[in-house]
Parts: sequence; C-alpha cells; structure tokens
Amino acid sequence: MNLIKLFKMRRTPKKRTCTVTGVTTKVDNFYSNQTHVKAVDNIRRNTGATKEQLKRMFNQLQTY
Repeated sequence: MNLIKLFKMRRTPKKRTCTVTGVTTKVDNFYSNQTHVKAVDNIRRNTGATKEQLKRMFNQLQTY
C-alpha cells in the first residue's frame, strides 16, 4: 500500500451522528454498539430520564 495513502487514511477520524442530539462527532465518543454519545448516557444515568425523554428535550432545544 502506498505510504501517503496510508498516512491520509490514519489522519481522517471516523465520525458518527448521535441519534439523540443530532451532533456529528468522532467514533471515540460513542460506546460500542450504541447510537448515542457517552455524554447522553451520563446525563441519562444521573437524571433518571429515558433516552426518548432526552431525545424530545434536544429536539425542542433545536427548534428554538
């Protein structure tokens, strides 16, 4: 494999979009086999809110 091509492949971080917030961020911010970022999971644990409630909250914030 060409070294320049390999170097470019390493530098481009893979990104995903969170299904709760709609934010696109690096894959490192996601737990494996999850569709939402770690921060959403931490909010969910600390507040006792469900994923659907958080999704509704973020959708309401985006409309304003």
